[in-house]
Amino acid sequence: MDVLELMETKVSAFTKTDLAIYEYLKADPKGFAHKSYDELVTDLGISPSSLIRFAKKLGYTGYADLQYQLGIDLEKRAERKREKTIGETYCDFILQEEKSIDQEALDDLAQWVAEASKVHCVGFHLSNLPARFLSVALRALHGIDADSPEYDYLIQQYRADELIILFSVRSGEQYREFLKGLAKSADTERPRVALVTMNPRHALRGSCDRVIMLPSADSVGSERLAIIDNMMYMMFNEMLMAKVKELRAANRAK
Repeated sequence: MDVLELMETKVSAFTKTDLAIYEYLKADPKGFAHKSYDELVTDLGISPSSLIRFAKKLGYTGYADLQYQLGIDLEKRAERKREKTIGETYCDFILQEEKSIDQEALDDLAQWVAEASKVHCVGFHLSNLPARFLSVALRALHGIDADSPEYDYLIQQYRADELIILFSVRSGEQYREFLKGLAKSADTERPRVALVTMNPRHALRGSCDRVIMLPSADSVGSERLAIIDNMMYMMFNEMLMAKVKELRAANRAK
């Protein structure tokens, strides 16, 4: 509880002089925190001892202790009110993703990527960019056979030793019929399917072999939402490729 909040809990027991100090501090907390002892006594028209008694009623050793704490409290309040810069917002989400992503799920997906005869990275609309990036990066950096098929080509036959990675931020409506078709395939013919999403209640969770949850960016507002969603996907791609690199290096060392 800071000084301003503490005053409100004590106000019912204030004397007339206390109330004058209270009203002054409440009206100009910044001035109270920076003015000298003599200036405050003069401005308020009170005795020096009245200011000391007021501070002690709030639980402080004296005026200087109260003023020091008030300065700290005001700095904290200003920091809480300050709108984050775009860079700070992005950094917060990157750190949040790094801490919250399920490492076991990421390890499993990296293993699947390394084992697959081919990796199909699929995304539509804004999710298409990270899907394409991942397919290109897997081919260029790791020599893995990967592509990013368009919607019309999702009806083609897939083999059991292939992997499909679906990027879907919210609902995944485009994938419903495709996944229904895959579900009808025999287990020996059906490829593994991994879903990467920001929606913990994604309707297609039950239709996929593995779900990777990324932090939601809903709190930043609609004007930044699409950019941060894609940024989170790109960060996921980096983390996945780092895992694939580690795995392939460990396999070569055996």
